[in-house]
Amino acid sequence: MSPSPLEATFIKTLHHKPYAAISPLRPELSQAGRTVLVSGGSAGIGFATARAFVQAKAARVIVTGRRPALVAEAAAKLAAEASPATTVSGIATDSSSLVDTEALWAQFAADGVVVDVLVLSAAAVGETTPLLRAPLAGVWAAYEANVRALLDYAQRFAAQAEQGHGKKYLVNISTSAIHNFDTQGEGLPAYGITKSAGTVLLQRAAQDVAAAELQIVSFHPGGVLTQAARDAGYDESSFAWDDENLPGQWAVWAATDEASFLHGRYVAAWWDVDELKTGEVAKRIAAGEPTFLRVGVVGLAPQ
Repeated sequence: MSPSPLEATFIKTLHHKPYAAISPLRPELSQAGRTVLVSGGSAGIGFATARAFVQAKAARVIVTGRRPALVAEAAAKLAAEASPATTVSGIATDSSSLVDTEALWAQFAADGVVVDVLVLSAAAVGETTPLLRAPLAGVWAAYEANVRALLDYAQRFAAQAEQGHGKKYLVNISTSAIHNFDTQGEGLPAYGITKSAGTVLLQRAAQDVAAAELQIVSFHPGGVLTQAARDAGYDESSFAWDDENLPGQWAVWAATDEASFLHGRYVAAWWDVDELKTGEVAKRIAAGEPTFLRVGVVGLAPQ
């Protein structure tokens, strides 16, 4: 999606391209020994995310997508960039399909594959017609892709037989369209409401599990000129786009203990992670502000 204002008075330092603190080459962000699954990892931000995990030397990086040829091409590119310590594989599957998802995770179980990091990048734009005139089936299909699929993957991820053998990390690539309805959500009503519902779903799930067991972080990836954006009519001159490797590398940082204080919260890839860790954000979270950086109703707080 295109860039839009996402101002935050509690963050002063913003980034639009990768920087040292989120570099996958940092030893502190190493993914060595981990199996990483990136849904929707065959193109765009998902592919950039998979690349960052390859650079962080994950033991195995699995990318999925609906189009077999594109998935195979993406896996081949990543494998060519990977060190001998990393195995890359691509699996064609539709995350919004209950049948495909059952088959995918059943195959993981049969092969003894235990996913340590799950990145949820696959999404559907949905209907562009105003909701009261949009085809019901089309709107509901967006819910299946952007809400049901997240729950389906998250439940299977959490239920793995080897879950107790180490902390797991779930990174949800969300969007500012979940709250910026007048900008990001303009012309994409089904996208905004379904991505919002998906983010709330994972926000609620995080309340039921400790970050020390399963860490869940959602974030807005910024404005990246993906193929989907091009298909929507945008080009290089449309906006001051963000580097796709910014959210890609940010996702690696989110899959480390440095980001544990953001468990169940929603942030933006633009925001400097060192400032997040040491500034007002960390202090307000530590102080126990229940609604801070969570999706809810402005003006209302828990009693």
